[in-house]
This record gives sequence, structure tokens and C-alpha cells, in this order.
Amino acid sequence: MGSSAKKKKEKKKDFQKPKLKVGKPKAKPSNFTDTSFKSKAIVLQQQLAENAPDPSERFKHNLSLTSSRSDAQRRDALSYLASQLSTNPPTNPVGTSTLLQKLLPMMSDSSGPVRGQLLKLLRTLPADEVRPHVEKIMLYIRGTMTHISQEIKDDGLNYMEWLLDAAGEDVVSSAGCWVKPLRDFMSVLGWAVKSAPTTTIATKSGWTSAPRTTFGAKKYGQSFPRQMLVLSKFLDMGFKPGAATPWTPNDWFSSISCVPRTPDPLGYLGLFKPPRDEDSELYRNREDRQDIFQKRFRAAVEAGVDMAKKEGGTAGRAAATLDQVLRDGMGDYEQMSRINDDEHLWDGYIM
Repeated sequence: MGSSAKKKKEKKKDFQKPKLKVGKPKAKPSNFTDTSFKSKAIVLQQQLAENAPDPSERFKHNLSLTSSRSDAQRRDALSYLASQLSTNPPTNPVGTSTLLQKLLPMMSDSSGPVRGQLLKLLRTLPADEVRPHVEKIMLYIRGTMTHISQEIKDDGLNYMEWLLDAAGEDVVSSAGCWVKPLRDFMSVLGWAVKSAPTTTIATKSGWTSAPRTTFGAKKYGQSFPRQMLVLSKFLDMGFKPGAATPWTPNDWFSSISCVPRTPDPLGYLGLFKPPRDEDSELYRNREDRQDIFQKRFRAAVEAGVDMAKKEGGTAGRAAATLDQVLRDGMGDYEQMSRINDDEHLWDGYIM
């Protein structure tokens, strides 16, 4: 009997007419939450453990990822390191020296986004911790400035600007950081410098002796004017006169008892290092830098500036900036040269 009644009910359902609702459905409230879904379990891709690595270990892990073969991994690792160095106080468990030792070879990385992220990271480093490593940093910057790839050359100028902003005075006064960068600038600008004391633009016959201004600007876009602007900044830092401080009778004692403010304060003596040549020499005062620039580079720079001015446009404006730096930085050098020549003439006349 039971099964027969059940069958009758099922047959009756087939002939029942469903009631249709007429009109629009009732609007749902603004805070309505759909709870119609059903889930038996929620699975996390990465389970959180109680022994998760601390920020110091994560920093070291991302630092190791900067050697990854993947461009995206290197870029993301540099982004993480930059974010940690930007915090207050900054998170740097390995120290600036170890950090630079790992990151400096990446200046010539083949990936543009990686180099751009590296520049952002370098700008977060404290200037006081960058100054003791100027000579090492300059070696890598010079390598990027003279690289075969034009994109890496352009980023080398960005690195040079960063270093000048962070430790400009230490750059121009460190060993090998005045003459050698000037030679690199002359090379990338196409301004030939002779080995003789007098320098000038090469005068060989043929179209290949033409300076960069006549054909390089079209090929490399804004690279040529930018190179002149960075050279202007470099020379301006080297020709900048030191701050004059009034002398007091206690200065002789303070100069002996105070801790030196420059790295390797007795480096110019060369007591514990092999003898340096003129390129690797240490030019700590403005007069020495002016003297070597006058002897080896001034004629080439002035000739190149004159040609760039004739071209006009962006290159002409950059050349005008460079020309003004030369006038401001070397104007008093000419006056001092005349005074010294007059003194020598009077000494000879008296003798």
C-alpha cells in the first residue's frame, strides 16, 4: 500500500501547474551578501607557519635572488630590497659594503627594467655609507659608460649623476676618479684627446674624423646632449672652490687631534701602495684638477663645444651649459697663470 500511494503522488505532480509570479522581483538591499555557494574546505596556496622567516632572513633571501637568471626575479628582488631600505629605520642586516659588492656588477645588466630598479635602490642608500666606496663604485660606472650597448651607456650617466649627488666632493678628489672619467667622457663624446700635453680634436682627413655632433645625435637621440650635461655636472663639482673658513689660533691643534673626515687621508703620500701614474693620481685640491684639465683636456672640450653650438637644438643648449661651466671653473685659473708668469719675469729681471 505504501509504495502505491507514493507512485500516485509522483504522477499527480506531473499534472500540477506551477504558479507564475507576475511583475518585477523585489530589489535586493545594498548590503545583500550572496550565500548560495557551498564549500567543504578553503585551501591556501602557501600555509602560514609559526616559524616563518624574520625580515632579516627575507632580506638576505631576496639579495641572493639578484643573481637569478630570470629578469623578473632580479627586478622583483631589487624592488623588495629598495622598499626595505626606504623604511624608517631602514632594514639592512648585511650592511652597505656587502650590499654594494653584490649589486655593483648589476649596473651592466642586460635588462633595462632591472637597471632602472637598481638605480632606485642605489638612491635609497645613505650618502655617508656610500662615500668610503667611491673608488670601487667609479670602476663599475666607467664600465657602463663605455659599454658597447647604447642603452647601458645611457644608464651609466644616470649612475654617475647619482654618485655625484651622493658624494660629489669625494668623487673628484679620489684616486683615479678625475682624469680617468674625463678620458671616458672624451671617448663617448667622440672628442679625440692626444697623449701630448696639448689636446685638440683629431684633424685626420676623411668623414670618419667628424665629431659626434655631425652624425651621432641623429643615431643616438638625446644621448649626446645628455653626455655633455653630465660632463658639465662632473666638471662643476671638480672646479667648485672649497668653503673658506676663518683661521683661529686653535686650528693647528684641532687639525692634529681631530679624526680625518676623508677616507685614506694620507693616501696622497703613496706609502703603502705602488706608485701611481698621472691618470691614477689623487687630485684633492681644485688647483691640481684645473692644472691637469688645462694640460690634457681643455682644448678638446672647447673645440667640441664650439662644434656642438653650431649644430643648435638640444645639443647646442647642452654645449652652452658646458661652456658656462668652463668659463666659471677655469676663469680664475687664467688669471693665476698670468700672475705666476709675471712673478717669474720679475724674478728673472731682479736676478
